[in-house]
Amino acid sequence: MKWLKSLLPKKFENKHYIVLAIILVASFLRLYNIPNTVQFLGDQGRDALIVSRIFTKLDPVFIGPVTSIGNMYLGPLYYYFMIPFLMVTYPSPMGPVYAVALLGILTVFLMYYLGKKIISQKAALYASGLMGFSAVVAHNTRFSWNPNPAPLVALFMMFFVYKAVKKDTKYWIWVTICFAILIQLHYLTLLSGAGFGVVWIFQLISKLKSKIPIKKMLISTLIGALIFFVSLTPLMLFDLKHDGTNRKAFLSILTDKGAFNKEGVAADSNPLTLTLIDLKNRTELIISDIAIGEHRGYSNLIISLIILSIFVCYLYKNYKNKKDITGELIVASFLFTGILGTTMYKQNVFEHYIAYLFPTIFFTLGIIFNYLLSKKLIGYLLVFLYLIIYAKFNYSHAKAILKSQGWTIAHIQAVAKTIEDRVKIDEKYNIVLLNGTGDILGQNYRYFLTTSEKPPVREENFGDVETLFIIDEENKLENEIGSPIYEIVTFSNKKPAEVYNIPNGPEIIVLRKKIN
Repeated sequence: MKWLKSLLPKKFENKHYIVLAIILVASFLRLYNIPNTVQFLGDQGRDALIVSRIFTKLDPVFIGPVTSIGNMYLGPLYYYFMIPFLMVTYPSPMGPVYAVALLGILTVFLMYYLGKKIISQKAALYASGLMGFSAVVAHNTRFSWNPNPAPLVALFMMFFVYKAVKKDTKYWIWVTICFAILIQLHYLTLLSGAGFGVVWIFQLISKLKSKIPIKKMLISTLIGALIFFVSLTPLMLFDLKHDGTNRKAFLSILTDKGAFNKEGVAADSNPLTLTLIDLKNRTELIISDIAIGEHRGYSNLIISLIILSIFVCYLYKNYKNKKDITGELIVASFLFTGILGTTMYKQNVFEHYIAYLFPTIFFTLGIIFNYLLSKKLIGYLLVFLYLIIYAKFNYSHAKAILKSQGWTIAHIQAVAKTIEDRVKIDEKYNIVLLNGTGDILGQNYRYFLTTSEKPPVREENFGDVETLFIIDEENKLENEIGSPIYEIVTFSNKKPAEVYNIPNGPEIIVLRKKIN
Protein backbone atom coordinates (compact mmCIF):
# COMPACT_ATOMS: atom_id res chain seq x y z
CA MET A 1 0.00 0.00 0.00
CA LYS A 2 3.00 2.33 0.47
CA TRP A 3 3.50 2.68 -3.29
CA LEU A 4 -0.18 3.60 -3.68
CA LYS A 5 0.04 6.25 -0.95
CA SER A 6 3.11 7.70 -2.65
CA LEU A 7 1.00 8.43 -5.73
CA LEU A 8 -1.60 10.36 -3.72
CA PRO A 9 -1.38 14.03 -2.70
CA LYS A 10 0.22 14.62 0.71
CA LYS A 11 -2.98 16.17 2.04
CA PHE A 12 -5.08 13.18 1.08
CA GLU A 13 -7.75 13.29 3.80
CA ASN A 14 -10.09 10.56 5.05
CA LYS A 15 -12.99 11.74 2.91
CA HIS A 16 -10.79 11.43 -0.15
CA TYR A 17 -10.16 7.79 0.68
CA ILE A 18 -13.93 7.37 0.80
CA VAL A 19 -14.28 9.03 -2.61
CA LEU A 20 -11.56 6.77 -3.98
CA ALA A 21 -13.38 3.71 -2.61
CA ILE A 22 -16.63 4.91 -4.20
CA ILE A 23 -14.90 5.35 -7.57
CA LEU A 24 -13.35 1.88 -7.36
CA VAL A 25 -16.71 0.24 -6.61
CA ALA A 26 -18.41 2.32 -9.31
CA SER A 27 -15.71 1.28 -11.79
CA PHE A 28 -16.20 -2.38 -10.93
CA LEU A 29 -19.98 -2.13 -11.43
CA ARG A 30 -19.54 -0.41 -14.78
CA LEU A 31 -16.63 -2.31 -16.30
CA TYR A 32 -16.65 -5.86 -14.93
CA ASN A 33 -17.46 -8.55 -17.52
CA ILE A 34 -18.85 -6.06 -20.07
CA PRO A 35 -18.14 -8.17 -23.19
CA ASN A 36 -20.28 -11.01 -21.84
CA THR A 37 -23.12 -8.83 -20.58
CA VAL A 38 -23.32 -5.93 -23.02
CA GLN A 39 -26.69 -5.22 -24.62
CA PHE A 40 -26.30 -5.23 -28.40
CA LEU A 41 -29.81 -5.22 -29.82
CA GLY A 42 -31.25 -3.65 -32.94
CA ASP A 43 -30.85 -0.05 -31.75
CA GLN A 44 -27.19 -0.59 -30.90
CA GLY A 45 -26.56 -2.40 -34.20
CA ARG A 46 -28.25 0.41 -36.15
CA ASP A 47 -26.17 3.08 -34.37
CA ALA A 48 -22.89 1.22 -34.90
CA LEU A 49 -23.77 0.64 -38.55
CA ILE A 50 -24.56 4.31 -39.20
CA VAL A 51 -21.46 5.53 -37.37
CA SER A 52 -19.17 3.06 -39.16
CA ARG A 53 -20.40 4.39 -42.51
CA ILE A 54 -19.53 7.94 -41.46
CA PHE A 55 -15.82 7.17 -41.26
CA THR A 56 -15.49 4.21 -43.65
CA LYS A 57 -17.68 5.55 -46.46
CA LEU A 58 -17.42 9.27 -45.61
CA ASP A 59 -21.20 9.27 -45.36
CA PRO A 60 -22.13 12.00 -42.83
CA VAL A 61 -25.56 12.12 -41.21
CA PHE A 62 -27.69 15.10 -40.19
CA ILE A 63 -30.24 13.32 -38.03
CA GLY A 64 -29.96 10.99 -35.08
CA PRO A 65 -32.07 8.05 -33.87
CA VAL A 66 -35.82 8.08 -34.31
CA THR A 67 -37.97 8.43 -31.18
CA SER A 68 -40.24 5.64 -29.98
CA ILE A 69 -43.28 7.93 -30.22
CA GLY A 70 -44.22 10.22 -33.07
CA ASN A 71 -41.57 9.18 -35.62
CA MET A 72 -39.51 12.23 -34.63
CA TYR A 73 -35.74 12.27 -35.13
CA LEU A 74 -33.23 13.37 -32.52
CA GLY A 75 -30.10 15.28 -33.44
CA PRO A 76 -26.97 13.41 -34.64
CA LEU A 77 -24.68 14.41 -31.75
CA TYR A 78 -24.49 10.94 -30.19
CA TYR A 79 -23.44 9.42 -33.50
CA TYR A 80 -20.51 11.84 -33.73
CA PHE A 81 -19.63 11.15 -30.11
CA MET A 82 -19.33 7.45 -31.01
CA ILE A 83 -16.96 7.96 -33.97
CA PRO A 84 -13.51 8.10 -32.29
CA PHE A 85 -14.31 5.23 -29.93
CA LEU A 86 -15.70 2.96 -32.65
CA MET A 87 -12.69 3.77 -34.84
CA VAL A 88 -10.35 2.55 -32.08
CA THR A 89 -11.98 -0.89 -31.78
CA TYR A 90 -13.45 -1.26 -35.30
CA PRO A 91 -14.93 -3.56 -36.43
CA SER A 92 -15.74 -4.50 -32.83
CA PRO A 93 -18.57 -2.25 -31.56
CA MET A 94 -17.14 -2.27 -28.01
CA GLY A 95 -15.38 1.13 -28.22
CA PRO A 96 -18.49 3.26 -27.55
CA VAL A 97 -19.54 0.80 -24.82
CA TYR A 98 -16.34 1.43 -22.87
CA ALA A 99 -16.65 5.17 -23.53
CA VAL A 100 -20.15 5.26 -22.00
CA ALA A 101 -18.92 3.22 -19.01
CA LEU A 102 -16.07 5.67 -18.42
CA LEU A 103 -18.50 8.58 -18.64
CA GLY A 104 -20.56 6.85 -15.97
CA ILE A 105 -17.52 6.60 -13.68
CA LEU A 106 -16.69 10.26 -14.35
CA THR A 107 -20.26 11.21 -13.44
CA VAL A 108 -19.94 9.51 -10.05
CA PHE A 109 -16.74 11.44 -9.31
CA LEU A 110 -18.25 14.74 -10.46
CA MET A 111 -21.30 14.13 -8.27
CA TYR A 112 -18.87 14.70 -5.40
CA TYR A 113 -16.53 17.26 -6.97
CA LEU A 114 -19.25 19.53 -8.41
CA GLY A 115 -21.85 18.51 -5.85
CA LYS A 116 -19.85 19.88 -2.92
CA LYS A 117 -20.06 23.28 -4.64
CA ILE A 118 -23.79 23.00 -5.38
CA ILE A 119 -24.98 21.57 -2.05
CA SER A 120 -22.46 20.62 0.66
CA GLN A 121 -19.43 18.37 0.87
CA LYS A 122 -21.07 15.74 3.08
CA ALA A 123 -24.32 15.71 1.09
CA ALA A 124 -22.34 15.40 -2.15
CA LEU A 125 -20.33 12.53 -0.69
CA TYR A 126 -23.51 10.66 0.24
CA ALA A 127 -25.02 11.38 -3.18
CA SER A 128 -21.90 10.18 -4.99
CA GLY A 129 -21.82 6.98 -2.92
CA LEU A 130 -25.47 6.15 -3.50
CA MET A 131 -25.18 6.83 -7.22
CA GLY A 132 -21.91 4.92 -7.50
CA PHE A 133 -23.42 1.83 -5.88
CA SER A 134 -26.74 2.06 -7.75
CA ALA A 135 -27.24 -1.01 -9.94
CA VAL A 136 -29.90 0.79 -12.01
CA VAL A 137 -27.53 3.63 -12.85
CA ALA A 138 -24.68 1.17 -13.46
CA HIS A 139 -26.85 -0.86 -15.84
CA ASN A 140 -27.47 2.25 -17.92
CA THR A 141 -23.74 2.79 -18.36
CA ARG A 142 -22.88 -0.74 -19.49
CA PHE A 143 -23.96 -0.41 -23.13
CA SER A 144 -23.95 2.20 -25.85
CA TRP A 145 -27.21 4.09 -26.30
CA ASN A 146 -28.03 7.73 -26.88
CA PRO A 147 -29.77 8.39 -23.47
CA ASN A 148 -26.89 6.99 -21.42
CA PRO A 149 -24.63 10.10 -21.26
CA ALA A 150 -27.61 12.25 -20.13
CA PRO A 151 -26.78 12.13 -16.38
CA LEU A 152 -23.34 13.69 -16.96
CA VAL A 153 -24.73 16.50 -19.12
CA ALA A 154 -27.59 17.15 -16.67
CA LEU A 155 -25.09 17.34 -13.79
CA PHE A 156 -23.10 20.00 -15.65
CA MET A 157 -26.36 21.82 -16.39
CA MET A 158 -27.22 21.97 -12.67
CA PHE A 159 -23.71 23.18 -11.86
CA PHE A 160 -23.91 25.96 -14.45
CA VAL A 161 -27.36 26.99 -13.18
CA TYR A 162 -25.83 27.29 -9.71
CA LYS A 163 -22.93 29.36 -11.08
CA ALA A 164 -25.35 31.56 -13.02
CA VAL A 165 -27.27 32.36 -9.83
CA LYS A 166 -24.35 32.66 -7.41
CA LYS A 167 -21.53 34.06 -9.53
CA ASP A 168 -22.24 35.38 -13.03
CA THR A 169 -25.23 35.33 -15.35
CA LYS A 170 -22.90 34.52 -18.28
CA TYR A 171 -23.21 30.89 -17.16
CA TRP A 172 -26.72 30.83 -18.62
CA ILE A 173 -24.93 30.41 -21.96
CA TRP A 174 -23.45 27.13 -20.71
CA VAL A 175 -26.82 26.06 -19.33
CA THR A 176 -28.43 26.36 -22.76
CA ILE A 177 -25.48 24.54 -24.37
CA CYS A 178 -26.14 21.65 -21.98
CA PHE A 179 -29.82 21.83 -22.87
CA ALA A 180 -28.98 21.66 -26.59
CA ILE A 181 -26.93 18.53 -25.93
CA LEU A 182 -29.57 16.89 -23.73
CA ILE A 183 -32.40 17.15 -26.22
CA GLN A 184 -30.23 15.31 -28.77
CA LEU A 185 -29.98 12.39 -26.33
CA HIS A 186 -33.70 11.89 -25.56
CA TYR A 187 -36.78 13.98 -26.22
CA LEU A 188 -38.05 13.73 -22.61
CA THR A 189 -35.01 15.77 -21.52
CA LEU A 190 -37.05 18.74 -22.73
CA LEU A 191 -38.33 18.71 -19.15
CA SER A 192 -34.90 19.89 -18.00
CA GLY A 193 -35.80 23.19 -19.66
CA ALA A 194 -38.56 23.60 -17.08
CA GLY A 195 -36.06 22.80 -14.32
CA PHE A 196 -33.67 25.62 -15.16
CA GLY A 197 -36.49 27.82 -16.51
CA VAL A 198 -38.05 28.11 -13.05
CA VAL A 199 -34.70 29.22 -11.60
CA TRP A 200 -34.16 31.72 -14.44
CA ILE A 201 -37.58 33.30 -13.82
CA PHE A 202 -36.99 33.60 -10.08
CA GLN A 203 -33.58 35.19 -10.68
CA LEU A 204 -35.09 37.67 -13.13
CA ILE A 205 -37.88 38.61 -10.69
CA SER A 206 -35.36 38.94 -7.85
CA LYS A 207 -33.18 41.29 -9.89
CA LEU A 208 -36.16 43.40 -10.93
CA LYS A 209 -37.37 43.69 -7.31
CA SER A 210 -33.88 44.67 -6.15
CA LYS A 211 -33.51 47.05 -9.11
CA ILE A 212 -30.36 45.25 -10.23
CA PRO A 213 -29.58 45.69 -13.96
CA ILE A 214 -30.71 42.69 -16.01
CA LYS A 215 -29.02 43.61 -19.28
CA LYS A 216 -26.14 41.16 -18.86
CA MET A 217 -28.52 38.37 -17.89
CA LEU A 218 -30.72 38.98 -20.93
CA ILE A 219 -27.72 39.18 -23.27
CA SER A 220 -26.34 35.91 -21.91
CA THR A 221 -29.74 34.30 -22.33
CA LEU A 222 -30.02 35.57 -25.89
CA ILE A 223 -26.55 34.25 -26.80
CA GLY A 224 -27.45 30.90 -25.29
CA ALA A 225 -30.72 30.82 -27.22
CA LEU A 226 -28.88 31.56 -30.48
CA ILE A 227 -26.40 28.75 -29.82
CA PHE A 228 -29.33 26.46 -29.05
CA PHE A 229 -31.07 27.22 -32.34
CA VAL A 230 -27.82 26.88 -34.28
CA SER A 231 -27.46 23.38 -32.80
CA LEU A 232 -30.82 22.54 -34.38
CA THR A 233 -29.61 23.50 -37.86
CA PRO A 234 -29.07 19.91 -39.10
CA LEU A 235 -32.61 18.97 -38.06
CA MET A 236 -34.02 22.11 -39.65
CA LEU A 237 -32.23 21.34 -42.92
CA PHE A 238 -33.56 17.79 -42.75
CA ASP A 239 -37.08 19.15 -42.29
CA LEU A 240 -36.74 21.48 -45.25
CA LYS A 241 -35.73 18.56 -47.43
CA HIS A 242 -38.37 16.13 -46.10
CA ASP A 243 -41.54 18.22 -45.97
CA GLY A 244 -41.33 19.07 -42.25
CA THR A 245 -41.17 15.48 -40.97
CA ASN A 246 -39.87 16.46 -37.53
CA ARG A 247 -42.19 19.44 -37.18
CA LYS A 248 -45.24 17.32 -37.99
CA ALA A 249 -44.09 14.58 -35.63
CA PHE A 250 -43.60 17.07 -32.80
CA LEU A 251 -47.06 18.51 -33.33
CA SER A 252 -48.45 14.99 -33.35
CA ILE A 253 -46.85 14.33 -29.97
CA LEU A 254 -48.68 17.36 -28.58
CA THR A 255 -52.04 16.31 -30.05
CA ASP A 256 -54.43 13.40 -29.59
CA LYS A 257 -52.01 11.04 -31.36
CA GLY A 258 -49.08 11.85 -29.14
CA ALA A 259 -47.53 11.34 -25.77
CA PHE A 260 -49.87 13.49 -23.69
CA ASN A 261 -53.01 11.45 -24.26
CA LYS A 262 -53.40 7.99 -22.80
CA GLU A 263 -54.49 5.21 -25.13
CA GLY A 264 -57.20 2.78 -24.12
CA VAL A 265 -58.80 5.10 -21.55
CA ALA A 266 -62.58 5.31 -21.43
CA ALA A 267 -64.04 8.65 -22.46
CA ASP A 268 -65.95 8.95 -19.17
CA SER A 269 -62.83 8.40 -17.03
CA ASN A 270 -62.29 11.09 -14.41
CA PRO A 271 -59.33 13.23 -15.59
CA LEU A 272 -58.47 14.27 -12.02
CA THR A 273 -58.37 10.65 -10.83
CA LEU A 274 -56.18 9.63 -13.76
CA THR A 275 -53.82 12.55 -13.13
CA LEU A 276 -53.51 11.68 -9.44
CA ILE A 277 -52.75 8.06 -10.33
CA ASP A 278 -50.09 9.19 -12.80
CA LEU A 279 -48.66 11.60 -10.21
CA LYS A 280 -48.40 8.73 -7.71
CA ASN A 281 -46.73 6.42 -10.25
CA ARG A 282 -44.24 9.02 -11.48
CA THR A 283 -43.36 10.05 -7.92
CA GLU A 284 -42.62 6.44 -7.00
CA LEU A 285 -40.59 5.89 -10.18
CA ILE A 286 -38.39 8.94 -9.69
CA ILE A 287 -38.06 8.99 -5.90
CA SER A 288 -37.84 5.33 -4.96
CA ASP A 289 -37.90 2.91 -7.91
CA ILE A 290 -34.64 4.17 -9.43
CA ALA A 291 -32.77 3.88 -6.13
CA ILE A 292 -34.31 0.82 -4.47
CA GLY A 293 -35.89 -1.23 -7.21
CA GLU A 294 -38.95 -1.91 -9.30
CA HIS A 295 -42.43 -0.91 -8.23
CA ARG A 296 -43.42 -2.86 -5.12
CA GLY A 297 -46.91 -1.66 -4.28
CA TYR A 298 -47.53 0.74 -1.45
CA SER A 299 -44.12 0.28 0.19
CA ASN A 300 -42.47 2.41 -2.52
CA LEU A 301 -45.22 5.01 -2.21
CA ILE A 302 -44.69 5.25 1.55
CA ILE A 303 -40.91 5.57 1.11
CA SER A 304 -41.40 8.23 -1.59
CA LEU A 305 -43.76 10.27 0.58
CA ILE A 306 -41.38 10.10 3.55
CA ILE A 307 -38.45 11.23 1.40
CA LEU A 308 -40.42 14.10 -0.15
CA SER A 309 -41.78 15.19 3.24
CA ILE A 310 -38.31 15.30 4.80
CA PHE A 311 -36.94 17.17 1.77
CA VAL A 312 -39.71 19.77 1.82
CA CYS A 313 -39.36 20.21 5.61
CA TYR A 314 -35.62 20.69 5.21
CA LEU A 315 -36.13 23.34 2.51
CA TYR A 316 -38.81 25.18 4.51
CA LYS A 317 -36.87 25.16 7.76
CA ASN A 318 -33.65 26.46 6.21
CA TYR A 319 -35.46 29.02 4.06
CA LYS A 320 -37.29 30.29 7.16
CA ASN A 321 -33.97 30.55 9.03
CA LYS A 322 -32.57 32.52 6.06
CA LYS A 323 -29.83 30.02 5.33
CA ASP A 324 -28.29 29.88 1.86
CA ILE A 325 -30.00 26.92 0.18
CA THR A 326 -29.54 28.04 -3.42
CA GLY A 327 -28.16 24.66 -4.49
CA GLU A 328 -30.88 22.74 -2.70
CA LEU A 329 -33.58 24.87 -4.33
CA ILE A 330 -32.04 24.23 -7.76
CA VAL A 331 -32.16 20.50 -7.04
CA ALA A 332 -35.80 20.89 -5.95
CA SER A 333 -36.62 22.76 -9.16
CA PHE A 334 -35.33 19.91 -11.34
CA LEU A 335 -36.94 17.28 -9.11
CA PHE A 336 -40.47 18.69 -8.99
CA THR A 337 -40.59 19.79 -12.64
CA GLY A 338 -39.43 16.26 -13.51
CA ILE A 339 -42.22 14.69 -11.49
CA LEU A 340 -44.91 17.03 -12.83
CA GLY A 341 -43.62 16.83 -16.40
CA THR A 342 -43.60 13.05 -16.49
CA THR A 343 -47.08 13.09 -14.95
CA MET A 344 -48.29 14.99 -18.01
CA TYR A 345 -46.60 12.39 -20.23
CA LYS A 346 -49.25 9.67 -20.55
CA GLN A 347 -47.24 6.87 -22.14
CA ASN A 348 -45.00 4.40 -20.34
CA VAL A 349 -41.92 5.96 -18.75
CA PHE A 350 -38.84 3.74 -18.62
CA GLU A 351 -35.77 4.44 -16.51
CA HIS A 352 -33.64 5.56 -19.48
CA TYR A 353 -36.29 8.18 -20.35
CA ILE A 354 -35.49 10.01 -17.12
CA ALA A 355 -31.74 9.33 -16.97
CA TYR A 356 -31.19 13.09 -16.91
CA LEU A 357 -32.81 13.07 -13.44
CA PHE A 358 -30.34 10.58 -11.93
CA PRO A 359 -28.10 13.33 -10.45
CA THR A 360 -31.18 15.13 -9.11
CA ILE A 361 -32.48 11.97 -7.43
CA PHE A 362 -29.20 11.21 -5.68
CA PHE A 363 -28.55 14.83 -4.74
CA THR A 364 -31.96 14.79 -3.05
CA LEU A 365 -31.05 11.64 -1.14
CA GLY A 366 -27.64 13.09 -0.24
CA ILE A 367 -29.26 16.24 1.16
CA ILE A 368 -31.71 14.16 3.20
CA PHE A 369 -28.97 11.86 4.53
CA ASN A 370 -26.91 14.86 5.61
CA TYR A 371 -29.95 16.39 7.32
CA LEU A 372 -31.00 13.17 9.10
CA LEU A 373 -27.51 12.32 10.30
CA SER A 374 -27.46 15.64 12.12
CA LYS A 375 -30.53 14.56 14.12
CA LYS A 376 -28.76 11.88 16.12
CA LEU A 377 -30.68 8.68 16.98
CA ILE A 378 -33.90 9.03 14.92
CA GLY A 379 -31.93 10.26 11.90
CA TYR A 380 -29.40 7.44 12.13
CA LEU A 381 -32.23 4.92 12.43
CA LEU A 382 -34.05 6.20 9.33
CA VAL A 383 -30.83 6.25 7.27
CA PHE A 384 -29.94 2.74 8.48
CA LEU A 385 -33.37 1.36 7.52
CA TYR A 386 -33.19 2.98 4.09
CA LEU A 387 -29.69 1.61 3.47
CA ILE A 388 -30.84 -1.92 4.31
CA ILE A 389 -33.58 -1.71 1.66
CA TYR A 390 -31.20 0.01 -0.76
CA ALA A 391 -28.43 -2.55 -0.29
CA LYS A 392 -30.78 -5.54 -0.59
CA PHE A 393 -32.10 -4.50 -3.98
CA ASN A 394 -28.85 -3.21 -5.42
CA TYR A 395 -26.88 -6.28 -4.36
CA SER A 396 -29.28 -8.69 -6.09
CA HIS A 397 -29.66 -6.44 -9.13
CA ALA A 398 -25.88 -5.94 -9.41
CA LYS A 399 -25.35 -9.71 -9.44
CA ALA A 400 -27.85 -9.95 -12.31
CA ILE A 401 -26.25 -7.27 -14.48
CA LEU A 402 -22.70 -8.58 -13.91
CA LYS A 403 -23.56 -12.19 -14.66
CA SER A 404 -22.68 -13.48 -18.13
CA GLN A 405 -25.68 -13.68 -20.42
CA GLY A 406 -26.67 -16.82 -22.27
CA TRP A 407 -26.63 -14.95 -25.59
CA THR A 408 -23.74 -12.51 -25.91
CA ILE A 409 -22.36 -10.17 -28.53
CA ALA A 410 -19.83 -12.88 -29.43
CA HIS A 411 -22.70 -15.26 -30.26
CA ILE A 412 -24.32 -12.63 -32.50
CA GLN A 413 -21.00 -12.21 -34.31
CA ALA A 414 -20.63 -15.99 -34.65
CA VAL A 415 -24.09 -16.31 -36.22
CA ALA A 416 -23.20 -13.54 -38.67
CA LYS A 417 -20.04 -15.47 -39.54
CA THR A 418 -22.09 -18.58 -40.46
CA ILE A 419 -24.06 -16.44 -42.90
CA GLU A 420 -20.93 -14.85 -44.32
CA ASP A 421 -19.46 -18.32 -44.91
CA ARG A 422 -22.51 -19.30 -47.00
CA VAL A 423 -22.42 -16.46 -49.50
CA LYS A 424 -20.06 -15.62 -52.32
CA ILE A 425 -18.26 -12.37 -52.93
CA ASP A 426 -20.67 -9.87 -54.56
CA GLU A 427 -23.67 -12.16 -53.92
CA LYS A 428 -26.79 -10.08 -53.39
CA TYR A 429 -28.29 -11.29 -50.14
CA ASN A 430 -30.41 -9.96 -47.29
CA ILE A 431 -31.38 -11.04 -43.77
CA VAL A 432 -34.67 -10.99 -41.86
CA LEU A 433 -34.87 -11.38 -38.08
CA LEU A 434 -37.85 -13.00 -36.37
CA ASN A 435 -38.07 -12.16 -32.66
CA GLY A 436 -40.19 -10.13 -30.27
CA THR A 437 -38.36 -6.82 -30.65
CA GLY A 438 -39.77 -5.85 -34.05
CA ASP A 439 -36.25 -5.44 -35.46
CA ILE A 440 -37.04 -7.17 -38.75
CA LEU A 441 -33.83 -5.96 -40.36
CA GLY A 442 -31.71 -7.66 -37.69
CA GLN A 443 -29.52 -4.60 -37.26
CA ASN A 444 -27.19 -6.25 -34.72
CA TYR A 445 -26.43 -9.16 -37.09
CA ARG A 446 -26.40 -6.77 -40.05
CA TYR A 447 -23.65 -4.68 -38.43
CA PHE A 448 -21.23 -7.61 -38.28
CA LEU A 449 -22.12 -8.67 -41.82
CA THR A 450 -21.72 -5.15 -43.17
CA THR A 451 -18.26 -4.84 -41.64
CA SER A 452 -17.22 -8.14 -43.23
CA GLU A 453 -15.91 -8.73 -46.77
CA LYS A 454 -19.37 -9.90 -47.89
CA PRO A 455 -21.89 -7.23 -46.82
CA PRO A 456 -25.65 -7.63 -47.41
CA VAL A 457 -27.43 -5.29 -49.81
CA ARG A 458 -28.49 -1.87 -48.57
CA GLU A 459 -32.15 -1.07 -48.06
CA GLU A 460 -32.61 0.60 -51.44
CA ASN A 461 -31.59 -2.68 -53.12
CA PHE A 462 -33.76 -5.10 -51.14
CA GLY A 463 -35.75 -5.95 -54.27
CA ASP A 464 -32.67 -7.30 -56.04
CA VAL A 465 -31.62 -9.98 -53.55
CA GLU A 466 -30.74 -13.48 -54.76
CA THR A 467 -30.53 -15.06 -51.30
CA LEU A 468 -32.52 -14.45 -48.14
CA PHE A 469 -31.50 -15.61 -44.65
CA ILE A 470 -34.35 -15.84 -42.13
CA ILE A 471 -33.01 -15.78 -38.55
CA ASP A 472 -35.60 -17.19 -36.14
CA GLU A 473 -34.36 -16.37 -32.62
CA GLU A 474 -37.41 -17.56 -30.70
CA ASN A 475 -38.01 -20.79 -32.65
CA LYS A 476 -41.75 -20.51 -31.98
CA LEU A 477 -43.10 -20.33 -35.53
CA GLU A 478 -44.04 -23.56 -37.26
CA ASN A 479 -43.86 -21.93 -40.68
CA GLU A 480 -41.34 -19.06 -40.75
CA ILE A 481 -41.61 -18.87 -44.54
CA GLY A 482 -45.30 -18.08 -44.22
CA SER A 483 -44.59 -15.01 -42.09
CA PRO A 484 -46.29 -11.88 -43.52
CA ILE A 485 -43.04 -9.91 -43.62
CA TYR A 486 -42.59 -8.03 -46.88
CA GLU A 487 -39.08 -9.31 -47.58
CA ILE A 488 -40.30 -12.91 -47.19
CA VAL A 489 -43.62 -12.48 -48.99
CA THR A 490 -41.99 -10.92 -52.06
CA PHE A 491 -39.17 -13.46 -52.30
CA SER A 492 -39.99 -15.62 -55.33
CA ASN A 493 -38.79 -19.02 -54.12
CA LYS A 494 -40.22 -20.18 -50.81
CA LYS A 495 -38.55 -23.59 -50.82
CA PRO A 496 -35.63 -23.63 -48.34
CA ALA A 497 -32.24 -24.33 -49.85
CA GLU A 498 -30.91 -25.02 -46.35
CA VAL A 499 -32.08 -24.99 -42.74
CA TYR A 500 -29.50 -25.05 -39.97
CA ASN A 501 -29.49 -24.50 -36.21
CA ILE A 502 -27.04 -22.67 -33.98
CA PRO A 503 -26.50 -24.52 -30.66
CA ASN A 504 -28.54 -22.69 -27.98
CA GLY A 505 -29.31 -20.09 -30.63
CA PRO A 506 -31.56 -19.35 -33.59
CA GLU A 507 -32.72 -21.49 -36.46
CA ILE A 508 -31.71 -20.08 -39.84
CA ILE A 509 -33.62 -20.74 -43.05
CA VAL A 510 -31.84 -20.02 -46.32
CA LEU A 511 -33.93 -19.14 -49.38
CA ARG A 512 -32.30 -18.91 -52.80
CA LYS A 513 -33.86 -17.85 -56.09
CA LYS A 514 -34.03 -20.51 -58.76
CA ILE A 515 -31.41 -20.15 -61.48
CA ASN A 516 -32.96 -20.25 -64.95
